[in-house]
Amino acid sequence: MDTKVLSSGIRYSNLPESYVRPESERPRLSEVSECENVPIIDLGCENRSHIIQQISLACMHYGFFQVVASQYIQKFVAASVFLKFLRFSISFAFLLYSGINYSYQVITHGVSEEAVERMLEVAHGFFGLPLEEKLKLYSDDPSKTMRLSTSFNVNKEKVHNWRDYLRLHCYPLDKYVPEWPSNPPSFKEIVSDYCVEVRELGYRLQELISESLGLEKDYIKNVLGEQGQHMAVNYYPPCPEPELTYGLPGHTDPNALTILLQDLQVAGLQVLKDGKWVAVNPHPNAFVINIGDQLQALSNGKYRSVWHRAIVNADKERMSVASFLCPYDHALISPAKPLTEDGCGTVYRDFTYAEYYSKFWSRNLDQEHCLELFKN
Repeated sequence: MDTKVLSSGIRYSNLPESYVRPESERPRLSEVSECENVPIIDLGCENRSHIIQQISLACMHYGFFQVVASQYIQKFVAASVFLKFLRFSISFAFLLYSGINYSYQVITHGVSEEAVERMLEVAHGFFGLPLEEKLKLYSDDPSKTMRLSTSFNVNKEKVHNWRDYLRLHCYPLDKYVPEWPSNPPSFKEIVSDYCVEVRELGYRLQELISESLGLEKDYIKNVLGEQGQHMAVNYYPPCPEPELTYGLPGHTDPNALTILLQDLQVAGLQVLKDGKWVAVNPHPNAFVINIGDQLQALSNGKYRSVWHRAIVNADKERMSVASFLCPYDHALISPAKPLTEDGCGTVYRDFTYAEYYSKFWSRNLDQEHCLELFKN
């Protein structure tokens, strides 16, 4: 390839060799089905214990759930998704350890529709800039707090991924916004507003997750300290041979909580469920919430950070915006003591987030789960 990034305006007729996966590692797209039985959780429900129970099911048996704004509830009910949720909830007591996975829709998430729409618009605007303008921001150094890059870790990986991304540090805003892109002109204002709203949603979810583990609602926030916030604006251009490569291969997230905004026009997210990859299709004004590795460790393995991947297609570009809430670098990640008193002991040794993050970036994305390296 003649350029450092894929978003160069070039439409490839064949997949460059450096992106072709070995046959045993290819996505097998024809074998992927749509994820079904996605229930809806209302964060505005007055019965807090009911919300906490639903979140507990999602975190134990899936690692993902979705949050959806309240005005879209009728669409899901009309599609009978909510009725499926009721049926599966009733059955849950009998299926607790059967391996069945659950994905959750949550309404009244609190992030404005305007903030979501403007975020996606400015993301498309950035990747539509002239190549020479974007390349001013290019770097393959993972330690940089603002950079445009490609694939995942081009200096370490043997096979590249069909993705460009803009990586931003987002908290505190007054520290990082000055280094953000100046084009499009509205970029800094729009992304700042979006980051504030998403952070509030993340804190709200962390409180509910804490309570779902039987802990005080501020337990997770207190352990994680003054959390960092990062963003990856992902751009997946049309791919000439999508069955041979990935946007991102199967992986878990190294942080605490991920809030993912998907492109409404193009599906691409897949999760591993019961040993098979299933597609999580986008919904209007919805976020996919991912339990990250740090919450798996804090929960002593009770909640899990599930493997997920991004696939590409031949016809359309795809965009997603992932927001990551991360522990303070020196936060000591250790299983909560009340979760180790049932005779099972501690699954993971103590570590700092800085230690974990350094180990994560030193490896290929699709190697074994990084958390395995921290097991007792």
